[in-house]
Formats: sequence, C-alpha cells, structure tokens
Amino acid sequence: MTACSLLLTVVLCAAEPDGPITVDARRQLFLDDYLLASMSHVRRVIEPARKHPANPLIWPSEEWEQKVAIVYGSIIHDGGKYRMWYKSGIGVAYAESDDGIRWVKPELDFVVVDGRKTNILFRADPTGKVEQFPYFYEPFGVHKDEREPDPARRYKLGFLSLDRNYQGPNEGRYHKGQRRGLGVAGSPDGLRWTLLESWTTEAICDGPAHWMYDPRLEKYVLYGRAIQTPPEIQAAWSKYDWYRKWHVGRAVARVESADFLNWNLTRPASAPVVLTSDTQDPPGTEIYSMMVFPYESVYIGLVQVFLARPDASWLDVQLAVSRDGVRFTRVGDRAAFIALGDVGEWDRFNLSLANNPPLQVGDELRFYYGGRLYRHGPYAGPDRGVSRGGIGLATIPRDRFAALVGSFDGGEVVTRPLKLTGRRLHLNAKADFGNVTLEVLDADGQTIAVSKPIERDSLDIPVEWQEGALPGGDVPIRLRIKLQNARLYALWCE
Repeated sequence: MTACSLLLTVVLCAAEPDGPITVDARRQLFLDDYLLASMSHVRRVIEPARKHPANPLIWPSEEWEQKVAIVYGSIIHDGGKYRMWYKSGIGVAYAESDDGIRWVKPELDFVVVDGRKTNILFRADPTGKVEQFPYFYEPFGVHKDEREPDPARRYKLGFLSLDRNYQGPNEGRYHKGQRRGLGVAGSPDGLRWTLLESWTTEAICDGPAHWMYDPRLEKYVLYGRAIQTPPEIQAAWSKYDWYRKWHVGRAVARVESADFLNWNLTRPASAPVVLTSDTQDPPGTEIYSMMVFPYESVYIGLVQVFLARPDASWLDVQLAVSRDGVRFTRVGDRAAFIALGDVGEWDRFNLSLANNPPLQVGDELRFYYGGRLYRHGPYAGPDRGVSRGGIGLATIPRDRFAALVGSFDGGEVVTRPLKLTGRRLHLNAKADFGNVTLEVLDADGQTIAVSKPIERDSLDIPVEWQEGALPGGDVPIRLRIKLQNARLYALWCE
C-alpha cells in the first residue's frame, strides 16, 4: 500500500474486484481491505475474545484423566444438549452440558477403572495401543454428518494415525521411518466407535488438523499440518544460531473430500500449502494449525501461532481471513484474538482450538479452547511450567472479530463500487460516545445521500437518511463512512 503521511490517508492496493461488489443480507466484515478503496485516520483493531469467568470449564478431576484435558476434539450442540469430545492421554473422553458452561462427565462403561465407570470412550493399553484403532495417536475432532446415509456412520471421528516403524512407499517426507495420516471412525451416537479407515489421506503429516463443511463447494475441507519455510524467512532468520536446529517450518495445507473418506490428495506432502509464517512475524514463528469456518461473506481462520525459540515458547490464537478458503490474509497487527493467560492463570503458555466452528448462542459466538501451564518443547529457558491443562471458553458478540476505529479527530473510509441488493443498509457499530455518518456517492464521486448521525452501540443499526436516499436498481455507488470516536464492524443490505 501507499500512504500520504500529511493526510494520514491510506490508498488500499488490494486486487480490484471484477465490477461492483454485491452487498446483500450477508454481513460484510472489515477484516481485510476487500471493500475499501481508502482509509484516513482509521485503524483496524483486533477485538480480543472475552474469557469466561468460570474458566477452566473442564479440568482433570479424576485420576483416569491424567493431568491434562486437551481440546483436541469438538463441542457441538446436538439433541438439545452440548456434547464435548476431548483428548485424555492416548484416548478420547466425553462430557455433556445443558448450557455449555457447566459440564458433567457421565459414568459410562466403555472403560472401567478399579471397578468404577468413567467418561473415557476408549484409550490406549499399557503398551500404548488402542485395541480397535491400531494406529490411533490423538483425536482431531468429531462432527455429526447430516449428509451421511448410513446411520451407523452419522458421527465421524477424525484422528492422527501414526505408525512409528514403517518402511514403504508412503514413508513421510518429514518423519523418516514413519507413516502419518488421517484416520476416520464412525458412530451411530458419538459414543460407540468403529474404525472406517486408518489412512484416508496422508497429505497431512501431524496434528492438530481442523475441517469444515463448505456449502459453496459442497465438500469437506481439511486444513492440516505441512512443513514449508519460505525462502525469505530462511534469508532473514538464518543469521540466528538457533535457526537450523530449532526451526521446523510448521505450516498449513488444504485438502478436500465429498464424503470425509475419499480425499482429492492422499500422497505424503502432496497438499498445497495455504498459510506459513512470514517476515512480519517475530523470528522463530511457525503456523501450528488453523481452524477455518465460513462466516457470512468470508472464511475466518483461527490461527494457532507458535513462537519456537530456545528462549521463548508459546502458542496463542490470531486471526486470518479469506474470500475463497484458499488465499488467506492475517488480520490487523496480528494481535492475539485469544490471548495467553497472565501469571497465576490456568492458560499461561499453550493455547489450542476446538475442531468445530464457534457456536452461536443468541447474539454471542462461543469459542472453546484449551490452555496449558507448560511450554511446548523444545525449550531451553527456566520457566517451563508444570504439566497441567484444561478447557475453557471465550466469547464475542456476533461479527465483532475486529473493528475499524476512528478517534475524535475524525476518520473516514471510502468503499470500492458497491451494488446493493436491498433497500436498507445496516451497520454493526459502537458509536454511543461518538457518531458514525454515511454518505452515498455516485459514479462521479458526488454526494447523493447523507445519513442521520448514528450514536448507538448495537449489533444491528438500520441506517436512516437525513438527505436523499439510496438509488434503486443496479446503480453502483460508493460509501463514505465517517467515524468519530466510533468502531465499525460490519455492514449489510436488506
């Protein structure tokens, strides 16, 4: 981008869309510059998710859970209740809740410990093997597949298959002597699991992996581990003496499937990489994982960012955005969307993400995440923490991932040409101690309508016009949006 420092105006140089951008009832979020032609005295600011005061919601409380409950798993709303599957040792544990806050670990008879029923669905024996899944290492997540015609496979479990003593054509490029890939199990109820296939795709090489169902493609899309280091990172970071020993180059690759069993790419290291660290990241940064979900007009990525150096080791959660699910842009200044806990908190060093998209409850989006008190290895510093961890919840009001903000000196944005499909514009904005005004501009840049000042904080503000009106038909327009001590999150048209 280019900037005029005297006016503090940024002319945005994102790729020009083909023709006017259609604005319909789907929210257009300001996570990237897609809608914008210029910004003046305006910043894009991450809105961190708010951690629930009851956190951690799940903490290892039974001796069979070991010391760490990890949300390598899923939380879904199913049959009037919330259901959670999570990693417990080499195995899967289960919990239920009426409200998604207070969880119960039911007594089930799949695994009995010292004569007591447990909430463990299956786990490894003393040799490290899970009887019904010979290559199971750790779960990725569970989803309820409403498109599955076989009721016995209605629930799908994806997991990391790992063979540590393998020689053959599918030996991993990055893990010599091993075979790694996505295993899949099916269940009629989410409790009783049967192996469907141990090696559905080996295009991903480690965990965690996340997937979504993309209604645009009518396919499942999985985002999993790859190894790739861009040459500019090698050039910039190889000056550090720790680089060659410590930097792995974790990145995210993408594969597709119509049925969650047959994937478009299956060979090791064959999946295209869609996100890596770059030179805007602190030296030593790797992209550990990314959970992607379609949201209104975009795809949002929750990026698990790993800083891996001898003197520093932590994983937090940042934001990325995409218009097609393939090309991603990191949001804003890359501030944490879910931040690490401070000293004295339960989620100090190591955050992980549930496999599933956030759950919408009313006007709130719920993000379940894991937090641990120990650093990811290898790490050579003194503050290693202790081996404990649990599962918590962070929330945001709908649409409020990031904001365009303008202070009292007044800021404004001008959009690219837009085609409005409805008769009324709506905003998600916070302007209760300031104001937002809109001007409608014609093709020549002349003002044809001016809104009444907006001085509210609301997730849905219908725009009312003080002068003029929106043009009808397919007439393309631009919007000049002025912000004074205000935050703008989204706009749409109905």
